Amino acid sequence: MKHLIKKLLREGLLLTEEEYYNPTIPDETKRLSKKYVGKNVVWYGDPDQMIVIHKDYVHGMWGNVYNQEKMDYLVDMILNHEDMIEIECSYGMGGITTLTDVVEEQTSTIQGSFETDYENLNRPSTTGDDELDTYLGTDNLDEFDDIAGYVETYELFELFNDNKIFLGLGKVSLETVKTEFNQISDGSEGDRTAFEQFIKYEGMVKEAKESSSGDLGKFTVQLRDGHHRVMGAIKAGEEFVCLNLAKDDIDTFKGHYKKV
Repeated sequence: MKHLIKKLLREGLLLTEEEYYNPTIPDETKRLSKKYVGKNVVWYGDPDQMIVIHKDYVHGMWGNVYNQEKMDYLVDMILNHEDMIEIECSYGMGGITTLTDVVEEQTSTIQGSFETDYENLNRPSTTGDDELDTYLGTDNLDEFDDIAGYVETYELFELFNDNKIFLGLGKVSLETVKTEFNQISDGSEGDRTAFEQFIKYEGMVKEAKESSSGDLGKFTVQLRDGHHRVMGAIKAGEEFVCLNLAKDDIDTFKGHYKKV
């Protein structure tokens, strides 16, 4: 009945079959492609560029506009067609999640603007540690209780904010920061405790980066076309999806992805 209703609606709107999806693709296309069998989808892609990736590490292009009716049609077909459906791979570009990505996305989350700033992402990148994510996402450390509660010399906040993630980035030595701290601090117990807390969190950042915890160092793909195909498959329950990775990225990110 649902398929009949959709058919009638489409005819009423004068839509053509080509505006939606067929459950199969041409034999000639399949003959020239590689194949990956998913849960309810069989993917076909370029033999030299086709990769398979977990759904959590593929995202759309910012500003892409989705046709909800088209998306719903594909999801319904994947879930309810009597056979597995065939999909020709979309195209995407690769990237590696950096410490800076985590900082920016966690900051956006804490400020309440993540959904607007990153409408192409389902969630912010994470270190895998909620406490550390909060530290990284707190733009001004005078608002981070584990440090702010001890500071007795306000200039320390400038030191902390200016050198945040310094150990993770490796641009400033610990000795340099200690020297600057000793020049600023009045030697109070509160200042010393605040500095110890600051170094503790900075050490956690360094360890997270070196161990590639959470999303750090993870390979991701941003779709450049065919958003509905990939996102529709994910919405229909596919854990892994396939796409054609940009030719230049095949060499650039070799070792980070899994080819089909």
